Amino acid sequence: MKSCLDELLPVLSKIINSSLDSAYVPNTFKSSLIRPLLKKPSLDQNSLKNYRPVSNLPFISKVLEKVVDARLEQHLSNNNLHEEHQSAYRKFHSTETALLKVQSDILQSLDQNKVTILVLLDLSAAFDTIDHSTLLHRLEHDFGISGKPLTWMTSYLSDRYQTVCIDGELSKPVLMKYSVPQGSVLGPKNYVMYTKPVGAICRNHGLSHHFYADDSQLYLSFEPVDNTSKDVVVQRVEACLNDIVSWMHLNMLKLNADKTELILFCSKRNAERMSDIAITVGDSVIKPSTCARNLGAFLDSKLDMEQHVNSVCRSCYAQLRQIGHIRRYLTIDATKTLVNSLVTSRLDYCNSLLRGLPNTTLSKLQTVQNTAARIITGVSRFDHITPVLKELHWLPIHCRIDFKILTLTFKALNDKSPSYIKNLLKVYKPQRDLRSQSDHLTLVVPRSRTVTYGDRSFFVAAPSLWNALPMGLRNSSTLDVFKKSLKTHLFLKIHCV
Repeated sequence: MKSCLDELLPVLSKIINSSLDSAYVPNTFKSSLIRPLLKKPSLDQNSLKNYRPVSNLPFISKVLEKVVDARLEQHLSNNNLHEEHQSAYRKFHSTETALLKVQSDILQSLDQNKVTILVLLDLSAAFDTIDHSTLLHRLEHDFGISGKPLTWMTSYLSDRYQTVCIDGELSKPVLMKYSVPQGSVLGPKNYVMYTKPVGAICRNHGLSHHFYADDSQLYLSFEPVDNTSKDVVVQRVEACLNDIVSWMHLNMLKLNADKTELILFCSKRNAERMSDIAITVGDSVIKPSTCARNLGAFLDSKLDMEQHVNSVCRSCYAQLRQIGHIRRYLTIDATKTLVNSLVTSRLDYCNSLLRGLPNTTLSKLQTVQNTAARIITGVSRFDHITPVLKELHWLPIHCRIDFKILTLTFKALNDKSPSYIKNLLKVYKPQRDLRSQSDHLTLVVPRSRTVTYGDRSFFVAAPSLWNALPMGLRNSSTLDVFKKSLKTHLFLKIHCV
């Protein structure tokens, strides 16, 4: 396609412009082929509920959707119509920024000797039960989409057919009266817009929240004064959940109470008093879990991240064993590519959550990195690893964590991060005019009570690390320049000591 772009571009442009001008989506663009994908390798292959119906759509259809998506995103951003704490399908937003915000809030509450209740909601087949008429009504009245754009969206949602393909056998085409197609460009964004009222319900009950598509996190912090305060908080959470369940029933969504999880974050001192907390949702009673998987990371009730670190180590060692079996057939460059894609990416995922953890925990990850370096270079396990890491120009684990936090800080200060991350930082402004007032990139470091919790939060850790950087590095012109200079700074800091 790219090699023939000069010849095809006028044709593609005419097709897209005709669709937008006539507010009509051709039926051939709306016929999808479904190839069910197993959600996790460990699930039962004979159970249909364990499969995800991913839609394969025509190429030109997805190009058309991307054009509409770009204009829709511009409309939402210019008019501030996004749900602030929804991190899915948005530029600069990710699962890591979502988790970092939630973890920072919980660590701050623990630093103030508060208890935090976190509820992880689970929805059943969320994308597959969207009501088209309700979605169009919401697009018009909540997001101001009318005229031709609304007519185009009506055409996009109507008369959609899907065919299931299993082992080369095709089913008969089925008319999709409900749902938004998974695998499309606009489908996931339509779901996010459809469920925006859930955020308002949480705010009405005073609960903090964060969403990533259909993964919902609701949390509330309180001071454990006595049993009365505990009961009041439980009632608030239950009232909020009951309102969410009622809203979902009215909007053809279903909360799966059996898979909804509850985690209680508190100090050892408060653990015994809070042990009997339970949340009732409908006919289900949800009791606290000691650990739960949340957006690919494991959060435990102590927030020591030990379960997460152990999980990362297991998956990394599994990949390293596979690479080790074929190492003799690979060049050094090919081995580096495999390690970076299969191991280093796992070490770096959500590593901003690991700031301030004890060396005994981080040393497990460092051992994984050392093993990867030995596989690449063929160095014996009895040789010193520091020269090997230096040769590969790899930062050790604790520096990679600082690198990630500082990169997120630079992005926040340059409007390249979510607003909820930027709001955690406060630029220092002197009370009187000073010659150093041009130093506008110094951040206020909030006070914390504990090293275990307060100093680990992004709210405290980011300003502390940022202010320790040289002024020239903080004033970098672009993100690429900053990342390159930061890596060199951290590298020299380690090896020049």
